Amino acid sequence: MRFDSVIIGGGSAGCVVAGRLSEDPARRVCLLEAGPENSDPRIQIPVGVVAVMGHPRFDWRFQSAPHRHLADRRVPVPRGKTLGGSGSINSMVYIRGRASDYDGWAAAGCTGWDWESVLPWFKRAENNRELGEDDLHGNDGPLHVQDLPSPHPMIRNYISAGAALDIPYNRDFNGVAQLGLGNYQTTMNDGTRFSPADAYLAPIRSQKNIEVITDCLVDRIEFEGRRAVTIHARRGNQSLRIDVDGEVITSAGAIGSPAVLMRSGVGPAEHLRGLGIKPLVELDGVGENLHDHPAFGVHYAGGKQGYALSLTTALENLAAPFRYLLSRKGLLSSNTVEGGGFACTRDGLAEPDVQFHFIPARVGHEGSMLTWGRGYYSDVCLLKPESRGRLKLASRDPQAAPDIDLNLLATAEDRAVFLRGVKLLRRLLAHPDLTGGDAIEVMPGESVQTDEELMDVIGTRLGTAYHPVGTCRMGSSDDPRAVVDAELRVIGLENVSVADASIMPEIVAGNTNAPSMMIGEVAADRIRRRHGK
Repeated sequence: MRFDSVIIGGGSAGCVVAGRLSEDPARRVCLLEAGPENSDPRIQIPVGVVAVMGHPRFDWRFQSAPHRHLADRRVPVPRGKTLGGSGSINSMVYIRGRASDYDGWAAAGCTGWDWESVLPWFKRAENNRELGEDDLHGNDGPLHVQDLPSPHPMIRNYISAGAALDIPYNRDFNGVAQLGLGNYQTTMNDGTRFSPADAYLAPIRSQKNIEVITDCLVDRIEFEGRRAVTIHARRGNQSLRIDVDGEVITSAGAIGSPAVLMRSGVGPAEHLRGLGIKPLVELDGVGENLHDHPAFGVHYAGGKQGYALSLTTALENLAAPFRYLLSRKGLLSSNTVEGGGFACTRDGLAEPDVQFHFIPARVGHEGSMLTWGRGYYSDVCLLKPESRGRLKLASRDPQAAPDIDLNLLATAEDRAVFLRGVKLLRRLLAHPDLTGGDAIEVMPGESVQTDEELMDVIGTRLGTAYHPVGTCRMGSSDDPRAVVDAELRVIGLENVSVADASIMPEIVAGNTNAPSMMIGEVAADRIRRRHGK
């Protein structure tokens, strides 16, 4: 098998790169995805997120290394393992981040990644069903973006509770300002998940110039000198060799892309030698700069609102599949994370420093996603963490999970901001508009009051918003921490690029799915220009 362009990873960015490059009929494109097709109904039906996240068929189910300062706990690191990647198992929330995120990238040496430069790519991707075409939105791109078909009325109570705390209502979190609470827009099409695979791959799968190979695990890239010539992979018991005439693009995400590079001899030389891998290009930044949005959930039980597993809602729940089949509305059309928003934890901040995700249902706090009875849940995540972790290979075996050190809340400033965010969220969720007078906080629990008590509980319950980034950091070619330059080319190699969330020098203030697709759009354009197309 020989191709002009080979993309490793069919996730949010990889689908975009493959779809856009295949628009040139003369270019032979191959997309390699370790997981299966994305046709399973649990992926397509929005509420199915509760079934696919954590499912071994669709989720890598990584775990972090133990956190020394978090009671030696391992933290889940779910990552999509199917066409569409994490865009096929996430909650479909469409958030771009804010202008200052991208202006910060440009100021750090990533020329051409300022807000003014990336906004046209966001607009080119977007087909916004409600907001249409304006200075900030597009309505003719491949990616459908829409409001939830039938959001739960409880979101209105969440918004009114925020107003009592001077947190305003926000109709559009991708608009002029981020601050406020409201309903999230989602990557759906008429009440059905619309993943990057649906947007960019489905329309072109029949073309003769693209081949999509699923259930295909990439081992390594083989080089002649500094030029990639062959991809070595496995599909079941079959070994595959995919030869490359043009460019290799790794789009395996913040966990997968650095792992592929290191198995191919690109990364920290001492670490590679320790695993018996001969270093080809010494790049100390591969696997470094790992960070995510730390997140902590507050759980309420009781009340008379929200979706529920209960005797009183049994008939409603039984009717939900029929309502969905007839109208694409109701419980099954819920992405679970129906609302939320952005807030400032202290006066004087120019922009929000925390984000909330709200689920109008009781979420289990002892390991299960949903539990019996009514209630509601919201988490808070830290938007701009200082703490940085790292990723290393545990083995040269591509089936072995890497060593993922998230290093969450490692700095005093991160802990201080996060604590303020949790306290603000508790005040929000305790408002009578939500409790109805009888819902009670069950986690952390009303007995937890002092800062010390709250930090102890946070240490035993802290997770993330599932937004790992940064492990193939983009920067100027003379930046010793950089892995790729502003053109997304791996420094020191001739024809290998990285296009996914791993290239983010700093995480964006919000969910990372939409920015990953924007990165795919930019990568495809720059690859075409390099090759004169």
